[in-house]
Amino acid sequence: MQKSLSESAFQVAVAKTLSWEKARLVNDQEDPGGLTRYGISQRAYPHLDIKNLTKEDAIRIYRSDYWQAPGIDQVADVYPELAIRLFDLGVNCGQRTAVKFLQRAANTVCTGEVPAHRAAAWRRKVARLIGGKPLIVDGIIGPNTLGVLRACPYPNALLSALKGEAYCHYKKGKPLQRAGWLNRLES
Repeated sequence: MQKSLSESAFQVAVAKTLSWEKARLVNDQEDPGGLTRYGISQRAYPHLDIKNLTKEDAIRIYRSDYWQAPGIDQVADVYPELAIRLFDLGVNCGQRTAVKFLQRAANTVCTGEVPAHRAAAWRRKVARLIGGKPLIVDGIIGPNTLGVLRACPYPNALLSALKGEAYCHYKKGKPLQRAGWLNRLES
């Protein structure tokens, strides 16, 4: 049986994320997550025995809580590469924060005033979908966010704008972690 586009993208996304989020137990005092293994934190999952968390358990958590729950699986059906990046940003920054990055990126690329004679059909479709206003940045992947992504014919521009949003977020962060975060962003 052939894997769905979303499942194939998840496999790539989780492999990339796990290449950063190692099996070793980490308790970095500078990390607000506290005790972590495979990137799963005790703070986010206080009921879990993080010390004995298996890779398979981490993958199950990533699939349900970081891929499916925020709707990244639906983004993968539109633009898999965008979903892969969004997933890793959700693990690193929080899912709602990552989705807000995506929504601001979509506003940068897909919305804004364009003279009527220059507005391509896809831009008119986006304008109708969201009432000529910017996409609401609420951290929720809903029908409008998906509609804008489906209408936009510029996946590379969306990916660049998403990375730009993450960069702006990271540059406000702790200098000790900034280089690592930016390195991860560019991987």
